[in-house]
Amino acid sequence: MARDVKNIEWVEVSLDFNRKPRLIGHLAWKRSERRSYFEFAGDFLSNSLPLSPFKLAASPGAVAAGHAPFEGLHGLFNDSLPDEWGRKLLDRRLQRLGYDHQTLSPLDRLCYVGDRGMGALIYKPQGQLDALEETTLDLDWLADQADLVQQEAPEADIDRLQANQGGSGGVRPKVVVGFNPETGLLVTDNGAGADPAYIPHIVKFKADADPDEIGPEEYAYSLMARAAGVIMPETRLIRGHRGLGYFAAERFDRNLSGRHHVLTLSGLLDADHRVPSVTYGDLLKVTRLLTRDERDVNQMFRRMAFNVLAHNRDDHAKNHAFRMDPDGSWHPTPAYDITYSSGPGGEHNLTIAGEGRSPGLGHLFDEAKASSIKRLNAEEAVEAVRAAIAQWPEFAAQAGLSDRRTAELDHVLNGRGAPHQASQHG
Repeated sequence: MARDVKNIEWVEVSLDFNRKPRLIGHLAWKRSERRSYFEFAGDFLSNSLPLSPFKLAASPGAVAAGHAPFEGLHGLFNDSLPDEWGRKLLDRRLQRLGYDHQTLSPLDRLCYVGDRGMGALIYKPQGQLDALEETTLDLDWLADQADLVQQEAPEADIDRLQANQGGSGGVRPKVVVGFNPETGLLVTDNGAGADPAYIPHIVKFKADADPDEIGPEEYAYSLMARAAGVIMPETRLIRGHRGLGYFAAERFDRNLSGRHHVLTLSGLLDADHRVPSVTYGDLLKVTRLLTRDERDVNQMFRRMAFNVLAHNRDDHAKNHAFRMDPDGSWHPTPAYDITYSSGPGGEHNLTIAGEGRSPGLGHLFDEAKASSIKRLNAEEAVEAVRAAIAQWPEFAAQAGLSDRRTAELDHVLNGRGAPHQASQHG
């Protein structure tokens, strides 16, 4: 281990826009209270940006975090921490090195995020694990290692997987890579972004609960969502040497000039994404207050309609996010984690007009009315979504999804063909 970071009492937090880090303040951990305090730097206050406008507005003095839901951390900074898959990899790697990961505070974990997390926030001092040689990547090998981790196999290459997960969240195993569309080569993404030929991507692997063809399936869903008018990142299906298709999406928190500040709905509202704590009504209200742009509100309604009609119920508060421009204005990020999912207990994480288990068109239009969305705009969005979903077999064919899986989901989505037992994801 190059630098051991443990029992940290304070962390320096900076905002890295356009490769020009700017100190925004200091985060301190009060062990007697098991929570953190954040104080903005004076220079930042003199020319501040709304990094967390609802829960941590720029103002003098130290601001305490709540004890829940983020183990004593503010939502703004909790968004930087990997959860589920990324946390498991860090814990396993530290455990192998002889460290008790259970004693790490949230600030200790932020130090291991350092400058390699999602978004534009960076943390010092930086905890460094032994550096690995940068190399071209073999997705089939990485997928095999991810399977071994899920099986708790001791021979899994935890070091390589953890070094390449890049602070990404969620349950699905994934890596961050640089991908060259011209050559098809993938390289380790160390966050530098020095070679413009390699575009930053997130590549996902199969989780235990996923259907076998989750890669082509999510890619087909991304094509369908884009056809419905949902703003999506560029997506690809990258084939490994064994012919397996891995879903890949360009990162919207990075570009050639540097990083973007991104905050999820969970981080904006200090809302626990692990339990139903907010609704689509809340999401639409936040969108209007944050962006002050009805086009963004209409886009978010369209995403809600797509999730309902395309049976994507893994729509929790960390699966909706906003991106801040350097001038402090906010807009929704492109949509992500869009695929068939049964959700927790068969319900949407975010309810639609109070309904989570069986929402329909009536609930969509009730939500539109309650959220002051014009009826004509709501109808246009719903019709565009329905038209795209009706073309599901075409998108599935483009993605190379098997006829059987295509038919299974076509019956669920469009009522066509004989019923099948669709594999439940999410």
